[in-house]
Amino acid sequence: MARRYTEIDGEGAFWAVAGFVASVVVGVALRPLRESAGLENVVVVYVIVVALTAAIGGRMAGLASSLSAALAYNYFFTTPYQTLRIDSWEQVTTVVLLFVAGLIASLGGRASRRASVEAREEEAALRLLTAVNLAAARGGRDADQVAAEGLHELLEARAVFVVRDEPGGERVVAEAGLHDGLPELARLPHLDEEGRIPTGHRRSVGGVLVLPAEGVVVDLVQHGRRVGSLVVLPQADHPLLRVTRMSIAATAHALATVT
Repeated sequence: MARRYTEIDGEGAFWAVAGFVASVVVGVALRPLRESAGLENVVVVYVIVVALTAAIGGRMAGLASSLSAALAYNYFFTTPYQTLRIDSWEQVTTVVLLFVAGLIASLGGRASRRASVEAREEEAALRLLTAVNLAAARGGRDADQVAAEGLHELLEARAVFVVRDEPGGERVVAEAGLHDGLPELARLPHLDEEGRIPTGHRRSVGGVLVLPAEGVVVDLVQHGRRVGSLVVLPQADHPLLRVTRMSIAATAHALATVT
């Protein structure tokens, strides 16, 4: 799961330090030119540093780099020089705007990374649904195993089960992943038909909703009658992006049509 959050939030600490070092280097390099280079050009250089740091390192790295850039600009390019004091409101405004510009860049970088992760997951979800529907069209219960294995890979889950309730109370289970057996379904939170987590089981990590660690169930309903369950046992703190929950719900809907 650390990899998924890194894809969304960036590398973090390393790039925060890199942003600080780059801010100091820019200040030292351009200090002799502060009278001729134009302070607006210096500000642009600092914004570029922050934008690059945020794009690669993520939100926290971008925030740290924004603060570093603002302080470095203050130290090297506002009077009195080489202090953190500022003797004019115009320069205060410039420093504040530099920090705000860096803040916006850091938030924008996170949004673009999250969109990239969602696009890749959406493509994988479409491939999974195509495979499940093709297996269902061939007849039999191959679609159950295809769905279990596909969701296990897509969600990087501990285990996935497709449980069929047969006449006479018998259960037929397709499964993928490592587990200690099928959990008691009544104890797990049930997602609705759109994959939404019920109230009381919602939790977020780093501003991203996560799947309940104990697992989730989506009922397979055919003509108003429950015919089985799709059970996902996720890795701890697996991010529940909109694409993730929709892929779970869509797979359950496809499986519900299998006879």
